[in-house]
Amino acid sequence: MRFRCFAKINLSLEITGKRSDGFHDLVSLVHTVSLADELCIEPAETLLTHVEGLDIQEEDNLVARAAGLLATTLGGSRGARLSLVKRIPAAAGLGGGSSDAASALVGLNALWGARLSVATLCELGAALGSDVPFFVRGGAALMRGRGTELDDLPPRRGQWLVLLVPPGTIADKTRRLYAALEPTDFSNGEMTLHAADRLRNAEALDERALVNGFERAARRMFPGLEEMWQAAERLAHRRFSLSGAGPALFSLTASRAEAGDLAGRLARLEARLFVVRTVAHARARIAALGGHHRVRLSAT
Repeated sequence: MRFRCFAKINLSLEITGKRSDGFHDLVSLVHTVSLADELCIEPAETLLTHVEGLDIQEEDNLVARAAGLLATTLGGSRGARLSLVKRIPAAAGLGGGSSDAASALVGLNALWGARLSVATLCELGAALGSDVPFFVRGGAALMRGRGTELDDLPPRRGQWLVLLVPPGTIADKTRRLYAALEPTDFSNGEMTLHAADRLRNAEALDERALVNGFERAARRMFPGLEEMWQAAERLAHRRFSLSGAGPALFSLTASRAEAGDLAGRLARLEARLFVVRTVAHARARIAALGGHHRVRLSAT
């Protein structure tokens, strides 16, 4: 089995307050996009994982952790070889590791004939990370609480956008961004709920509602992000928004041609640029046929 594991963007993300357990509550509108890692799952006697395109420690490898968690849950002797090719920039706010973990759970559930339900896979995914349950299905969703409470929404098909990923990141990014939040960064979630309603009603997204509660902290903590953000908006003559806890930025466009033109104007920046579109599922199944590739979208 070979999967394309799609990234996500947080079209809007509001942090509504700090919980008694030390975590934060949020309301976020999330959507999968066509930038993807590739995960191949094959039968094997033992569990083996290989990652290409990212130097990662075993304890930080969410694919290995997902495989180990599912094997432990099912019991008995379980084996598989999982080979991952990374294309989604790591620690950028695009959910690549979580998407890979969800694909590993779904793929191994099929390979091992476990027949676990989507709800059970989501529960297992929540133990790996707050974004993993979303990636079991993908598409569009309104995310609440710690991020594991999901309301499915009708996906927006073919919305083109440009992703801009500045170089570098910071260690222990998510924890440090949450720790840097101030009361002025919190809001009541109304802007995100407004954006979700527009998506639900198949209306054009109002960019004024695409907010992110991490914006102030991200501009301050990521070296060079403020300057990169200003330069991108100056060259593009349009607004860019933060995805997740950053530092990835995105801007919506009206067409693929407009997205390509925008990426061309931003090419002078020292950043990774991607022209992508929204997709309605978490992953695509790839089958090799006579040297060509057939892609089938998978809703699971």
